[in-house]
Amino acid sequence: MKYFIPAILWAVLILVLSGMPGNAMPSFDWWHLFQPDKVGHVVVYAILTGLLLWGTVKKIQLKPLPKNTIVTVVLIAVLYGISMECMQWQFFPGRNFDVLDIIANIIGSFAGLACLRFF
Repeated sequence: MKYFIPAILWAVLILVLSGMPGNAMPSFDWWHLFQPDKVGHVVVYAILTGLLLWGTVKKIQLKPLPKNTIVTVVLIAVLYGISMECMQWQFFPGRNFDVLDIIANIIGSFAGLACLRFF
C-alpha cells in the first residue's frame, strides 16, 4: 500500500482541482486551438498513470510487468478520468462534462505508460 501513496495523493489532487468552480481555475490567454486546459489534462493523467505503474512495480516486484497488469493500471487511470468528468457534471457547480477532457485524460494515461516504458 505504501507504494501507492504518491498515486493516491495525486488522485486526491485531481479530485480537488476537478471540484474547483470553473471561474476559480487559472485563466490562460493563449491561442484557442492550443487549449492549455487539454494539455493540463494530458500531463495530469500521464503523471497519475506513471505513479500507479511505479507503485505496481514496487508492490509486485516483477520486471517487466505482465501485460494484463499494465492494461488494468491504464484502465484504472482512464476510468478515474471519466468518473471525474461525470462527477463535475453531477456534483460540482460551475463545472461541466466535456468529452474532449475525457479524450485528453485517455491520451495522458497512455502517454504516462509510454513515458514509463521509455525511461
